[in-house]
Amino acid sequence: MNPYTLTLLRHGEIDHDGRLIGSSDLPLNATGHIQMAQSWQRICALAPVTAMASSPLQRCREFAVRHALHGSLTLKVDPRFAEMDFGDWDCMDVQVLAQRYPDWRAKLAAGELTPPGGEPYEAFRTRVLAGLSEWMTTANGSHRVLVTHGGVITTLLAELLGADFSVAKLMTVQRGGFAQLSILEGHPAYLMRLEAPCAD
Repeated sequence: MNPYTLTLLRHGEIDHDGRLIGSSDLPLNATGHIQMAQSWQRICALAPVTAMASSPLQRCREFAVRHALHGSLTLKVDPRFAEMDFGDWDCMDVQVLAQRYPDWRAKLAAGELTPPGGEPYEAFRTRVLAGLSEWMTTANGSHRVLVTHGGVITTLLAELLGADFSVAKLMTVQRGGFAQLSILEGHPAYLMRLEAPCAD
């Protein structure tokens, strides 16, 4: 198998007002659209995109559909690339959540805590990795772009780079930014770029 580039593009800004947003289907705001457009321009300048995949949530899907159509690219919209389902925590103020559940992010990833009515981290991780594995077997070309969410990207970085979730979390991909990896089957992935969005 020839090496290929995998770009993990995080959706741009949304009107979250300090709330935890998981499966809630919010659209990009004006800043988010600008961030995504500028990151896409940068991504395409680095190498022509040959295939795309996306979360079905509109903050990812609408951008992916538009650019796949414009570039005549194959697009896979897969629910396995959706953000984690936080159940009763979805749309909760993050500061309130942190007061009630100190270190909740680390405890989620360690399997020590599951959001009430939500998705256990291991189930989330399993579906994300299964989605990526299936897409990689069908995607074509040397530059594949996945438009998705922060939690999905951190999980994939941890897996592909062989790092703990806590370490991958330090490689934060800001909304509208992207991480880019070089991948050769049977070898560890190599992180080539970690870029923030250009928009203010």
